[in-house]
Order: sequence, then C-alpha cells, then structure tokens
Amino acid sequence: MAKLFADDKTFVDKPTIKPEQQVLKEFAKIGGRNASAKVLRTFIADNFGEEGSELKEVELEELNTNPAFLNKVADPLVRAFGHTVNSYWKTLIREQDLSTLCDGCVSSMLKLKYHFVVPGGRFREIYYWDTYFTLEGMLRSGLHNLAKSNIQDLLFLVKDYGFVPNGARLYYLNRSQPPLLTLMVKLYYEHTGDTNFVKEALPLLQREYRYWMDKHSVKVPCPLNRNNSLLLNRYIVDTDQPRPEAYSDDYELAHNVSNTDTAIQATVYADMATGAESGWDFSIRWVRDVDAPEKQILKTIRTRQVVPVELNAILYQIELALAEFGNITRMGSPEDYHCSAMRRRRNMEAVFLDKMSGLFFDYLLDENRHSSTFTAASLWPYWSFGADMQSPQTNKAFEYLSRVLANNKGGIPSTLHKSGQQWDWPMAWPPLQYVAMQAALKTQQTQLAVKIAQTLVDSVFCAWYNTGGSIPGVLLQLPNMTDSGHIFEKFNSFQLGKQGGGGEYTVQAGFGWTNGVLLWALDMFGPQLTTPKCPGVTIQMITQPVSSAPVY
Repeated sequence: MAKLFADDKTFVDKPTIKPEQQVLKEFAKIGGRNASAKVLRTFIADNFGEEGSELKEVELEELNTNPAFLNKVADPLVRAFGHTVNSYWKTLIREQDLSTLCDGCVSSMLKLKYHFVVPGGRFREIYYWDTYFTLEGMLRSGLHNLAKSNIQDLLFLVKDYGFVPNGARLYYLNRSQPPLLTLMVKLYYEHTGDTNFVKEALPLLQREYRYWMDKHSVKVPCPLNRNNSLLLNRYIVDTDQPRPEAYSDDYELAHNVSNTDTAIQATVYADMATGAESGWDFSIRWVRDVDAPEKQILKTIRTRQVVPVELNAILYQIELALAEFGNITRMGSPEDYHCSAMRRRRNMEAVFLDKMSGLFFDYLLDENRHSSTFTAASLWPYWSFGADMQSPQTNKAFEYLSRVLANNKGGIPSTLHKSGQQWDWPMAWPPLQYVAMQAALKTQQTQLAVKIAQTLVDSVFCAWYNTGGSIPGVLLQLPNMTDSGHIFEKFNSFQLGKQGGGGEYTVQAGFGWTNGVLLWALDMFGPQLTTPKCPGVTIQMITQPVSSAPVY
C-alpha cells in the first residue's frame, strides 16, 4: 500500500474532478495497483478535488445570541463561556452543493436534502449517534429548525436504505451506529410539541426498529435455565473487506493476525467494522486478551461475540418511545412495543446485571458469561429504567462510580484499562458523561450528577483556555498563544484540562457533541456550577461578566 495520506479517510472523502469513467481509464494507464507512490500522487492531484469541497457553509439565521437558559447559570465566567460555545453553532452547519461536481463526477457522500451539523475536524459529514447529543444543545439554543433538518436528513436515509448508516458516506453503508433516531424525535417533540412531525416520522422509526430486530438480534442462554434462551441485540457487520476510511490499519492488523488465511482476515475485518458500528472504536470491550501489549491489543478483537449493555438499554428506550408515539398519534400497536420493552428489561436484568456490584456488564457469547470489565456503558440502563431499580443495587453502583470519579479529575473514563485505544482509560467522552449524569438524575443521585457536570465544565473550559481561548471584554488569552481555543471531542480523565488521544486518528476539534452536552449541562445544573479551576493556570479575567452575551 502506498499510504499517501496520514489518514486513510482523506482519500475516500475526495470527489473526482473528472467523470468517473475517465478517472478509471487514467488509473489503468498508470498501471493501476502497481503504480508507484510518486505516480499515484500526481494521479490523485490531477483527478480528485479537495475533501469536503462538495459542501458549503450555511448562514445560521435563527441563532439566539442570548438563550434564556444561560441566565440560570450563576457563575459569571461559566455563563460567559456558555455564550461563547453557543456562538460556535454557526461554524458547524453545512449543506451539500453537488453543483460543484462535473457531469459524470462522483463523490462518496450520500445525498441529503437538508442542512446539517457536522461534528468537526475530519468528520465532514453528518454522523448518526453524534447527532443526538448535538441536538440536546441545539434545542436549548432555540435552533428548532436546524434540529429538525438534522433529524429529517437521518429519516431520509432510513427511507433510502432502511436504516441510518454510521455517517453519510457510501463506505458506511454496511453498518450503522447506536440507534438514537427515535430518541431524537422524542427530544424534538418534548421541546416543540410538534405532533405532526411525530406522525410523519413514525413509520420510518418503526422501519428502523425492525431493521435492528431483524439484523442484530441474538439469543443468549438464560442464566437460570441454560436450556432456555433470551432475546437481546448486538452490533454485527457482515463484511470481508477492510474499512475504506481505515483501510491500511485494518489490512495491516488482519495480516498480522494471519498472513495467509483469508477466512481469519475476514473475521478481523468484520469485527473491526462491528467495533466501528458500536461507536466505541476501539476498546478492550471488544477483545479477548485485555492484557496484551498496546500494539497487539486488537489482534484478539471479537466484537460480534459481545452482547453490549448500552445497545439493549437504547432499544428499551426506543420501544417505550414508539409506544408513546403510538398513543400520541393513534397509529400502530403501542401495547406491543410496551410489552417488548418490559420483556427486554427482564432479559437485561437476567443477563447483564451483577447484583453484588449493582453494575451492568456486557455478555460474552463465546465464553457464556458476562464480562467483569467496568465500562461507562454499565450506566446506560440506569438512565433507561433506573428510577424503578432497587435502591441497594443502585447505591452500590453509584458508590462505585463516585470512587471512579474521585480518581479521575477530568471525567469518567470509558473503561479503567489503559490500552492505547481511544475508548479506554484515560479517555473521558462527553456523551458518556451525559449518560452518567442522566443515570444519576434518574436514581436521585443529584449531588453526584452535579459533580459530573462540574467536572465536564472544568475539562471543556480548561482544554479550551489552554489552547488559546478568550472572551472579548471578559477573559484574557493566556500569554504566548498562537491559537484561539478548541472544543475537543474527548478529554483526558486523569489530567484535567488536557484533550484526549489514542486511537486511529489525531484528536479532533469542533466539536458538535461536546458543545451539545456542555450546553445541556449548563441548563440542567447552572445554579450549582462554579468557576473552573485549571491546574497550573491562573485565569485572567478582564471584568466580572454581566448577564448579557459577550460581543463577538
């Protein structure tokens, strides 16, 4: 492999600037796969445009520069920072402009009808599960039209493909991501009361649910009677090829596992794609040998053998939401969805719940047992149905979570295992902080929820401030800065104020879901939040901020 770009996604995101057939003929002329790296670079420069050039930025007309929820934030600096993050929405909105493509030119982008929010950085397209967390912020910022257009684009994908792909690219069509679309519609309905939109969306939401039940269901032995089985769901992708956006990584990994056995290589490719479908790409959750050296950790990947806690907790939420939508619209059979939810909860508690710790653990099909590895996914069921859980189990789980947070000043890590993968320690991801806060609220662990929120605010603010962030009239930039502050996709749980790392690509800035979760937290916990304390840094205020938004 020529490995012309540091990130394989760069090439597969480039549109052609000549008709497809002409590009293929020119590729054959240079010798195809046998061409040298130098010749290939010239070929790409002559035949492909810039990645993302078929997108354009969109003017955000409905942005409220002073959303009412920020008035609840007691701390002046945190409030001013909230205004700053609120202003970032206008930098992340895109729409397709396929008029830039010549007649016969092609792009890997899937066609979308509406404008959408991109996560940021290398993620130039709409992504599935990111959008839920982004919506939490958009709706609080009063961006109802923008939120609706994001949901409409995802519904449009269900209409075309029967499910929502990982992201809006052709190379994502063999996999999805955590299926949060129904919960997005529920969020939108809760903020707008738009019953007509629920009616329009419901048939497509039901179609997506059937996809997950038809393609991702699995029977798990009943712990009480091994002769019986319980129906749950897992992530699973059917492929025997490397992921195009990570081709060289997958190819090298598969050939390190076996240089000759194509069946073993295909297994690696399928498990890597399945790990990407989970959104946790990658983590010790998906490997057999969690103690392998960092460079070897993925050689024992077995994602398809894992029945994950959070997917089933999400499907429980979906089933209840579909029942609710059926009652609201008088469409379908809401009682069927409600029964499915109750059955799923019983199955989850039987298979996943460890009564000694109160935590939920993934189930390992190839070992006929549940995992003993703590992950932040363990908390998702407490968001889904924690209000109804027995208090002794709940207390044990959240006492454990409190100890984890006490040892990780930058947030709750994905796992407690250092593997070098980006969904393991010490990475703290905003969506998982959101789930932990929701779980704590549902179980009346309010003080813990506030602590998690404060930690999130501290991590996001300090990483932004340490990379040159400032607020006009409020906050001076640190000395000797050449940048203007970044909102990152993930953070270091062990070093407060540091962005995360690890994984297949460099840390990305932007960042849609971080903005969304932060603004949600400011709305939920604003009166209790205090001025961030950034280690080794003196925060240099200009004045005490007033309640109105800073001028940018």
